[in-house]
Amino acid sequence: MSMKAIGIVFLYDRSLGAPAKVAKEFSEYFSDVTEDLVKSNLLSLTEVKEIIDLNRIYWGGIKENFYEILEDDRAIGGLAIEVFEGHSNLKAADDVKSLIYDEKQVPWKFKIAVCILYE
Repeated sequence: MSMKAIGIVFLYDRSLGAPAKVAKEFSEYFSDVTEDLVKSNLLSLTEVKEIIDLNRIYWGGIKENFYEILEDDRAIGGLAIEVFEGHSNLKAADDVKSLIYDEKQVPWKFKIAVCILYE
């Protein structure tokens, strides 16, 4: 039985700016990232569309120890759940999948963790 994806949380270094600013600057790359998520079998195209339609995409700026946190899958998952549940008022499963993009290998030039939350 596969889990149903219900949200996407982007975790980034808060020193880059407020979530709205960073999300706006990142928006042109969003479709490339969702394509990666689908190709990685973290969610389906149908789920991507539903998440977008329901506005369940959130940005969480990490103020301290950003790079250390990205080394710890449990910390990433816990923060993603906290951001998702805080914004959506929905409960997410404990199992969070994420893709981490290295700033040296992406056109937007900053490191992010893209987390998929499931019901």
